[in-house]
Amino acid sequence: MRVNVSKYVKKLYTEPFFIADVYGGRGRGGSHGITQHALIKMMTVPYFRGYLVRAVHGHIRDSLWQDFKDRIQELSDLNGYDYFNDFQLSEQSMTAIYLPNGNQLKSKGFRASTKGNTAHMKSIAGATHIYGEEWEEVGQEENNKLMDSLRTIKAPIQIIRSWNAPPKEHWLIKEQFDLEESGIPDYYRLVPKDIDGHLSLFGTYKDNIKNLDKNSVLRYERYEETAPKYYYNQILGLVSDGGDKKVYYGWKSLPFDKFVAIDGLEAYGIDFGDTSPTSVNWIKYKDGCFYSHEILYKSLRELQREHGAEIGEIRRQLASAIPDNDGNNIWTKHKGILTYVFELMGIDKNIPMFCDPAQSGLILELRIAGFNCVKASKDKKANINFINRASNFYTASSVNLEEEYNGYYLQTDINKNPIDGKPIAINDHSLDAREYGVIGLKNLYNIVL
Repeated sequence: MRVNVSKYVKKLYTEPFFIADVYGGRGRGGSHGITQHALIKMMTVPYFRGYLVRAVHGHIRDSLWQDFKDRIQELSDLNGYDYFNDFQLSEQSMTAIYLPNGNQLKSKGFRASTKGNTAHMKSIAGATHIYGEEWEEVGQEENNKLMDSLRTIKAPIQIIRSWNAPPKEHWLIKEQFDLEESGIPDYYRLVPKDIDGHLSLFGTYKDNIKNLDKNSVLRYERYEETAPKYYYNQILGLVSDGGDKKVYYGWKSLPFDKFVAIDGLEAYGIDFGDTSPTSVNWIKYKDGCFYSHEILYKSLRELQREHGAEIGEIRRQLASAIPDNDGNNIWTKHKGILTYVFELMGIDKNIPMFCDPAQSGLILELRIAGFNCVKASKDKKANINFINRASNFYTASSVNLEEEYNGYYLQTDINKNPIDGKPIAINDHSLDAREYGVIGLKNLYNIVL
């Protein structure tokens, strides 16, 4: 079997690694290289359980899955043999089995749809290879959960992530790379950190020029004059400072004691989550400034595991002490995990609480318990624009809020220009909670900025 491997992806075959980042500019052949790796590994190693992975499951069909089939066709043309005869392919599930050895390739998305529905990743525990595309669209929490779920010892695990350079505050950059000046204002080159098991493969169209037609190359090079931001980032693979693509900007940190001392209007903002984090932010407003402190960032399932036994015992005691027809027994009928945790944390029932409007049942539970909670306003574009007109601060201990803020970017159009008011759907639980609280105060007190 003859396979021509380009210089750009050659290290995928010759060097050992746990994580390989295949990144840079468009036209570099990244998707071609990683699906070629998947095909050859699947056909040549004794044990292989691979996954094609993207942020949204449905996006795999026209990208990695089609690329994988193209690699089979290329190999067939190269060797004069129809290798499709050796594969069992399922178009519906986007899975492949190599019949001579039983090796398997499946498809998995972090989210079921662009609306952010979280998909379950527990089923990939036996994976030996992960092939990810557009990894800049994946959140750090999603990435970490995937990494933590890989535990097979049947073969060495390898994760190959292909991505175009995101802004410098993105978690991918901070985790694996340092920055160096590129000579172009506001743009940087990536320098891999010396991390064991990490392979860095940077490339641009220039590394793949023998496989590109002349007109494509000329178009790429014309962008330097017609669309310089696109050229530096998407063609040359340089990292921008991200200022024009961030949803929020200019936020500052302050110590918790200074936050407590602020005498202003107050509210809570809550974003509910069953398996994703339920986030609570304590918000204050004074003189054109919004201040926030993150006081909870745990899923309802986590809270149930931590406090379920305590609630059960209290219910048993109350049930035996209070007759069923006693009004006080409403606790045993309606008090759930959030009510218990909020009371345990000392959340003030007199302070208005603006909640995720999609969870009417949880809002009712809190109202019955005496919390002053209402549905929040969910006009994303208007809310973002209002928040950006204010001066914004968060406490130094609000670590999840800070992380989400640093990695929160706008969607881009076909020309890679940011779309106003449309954030990329990644981890935004604490940011949503803060948004609900801020906009709640705005509407309640008619705040104008």
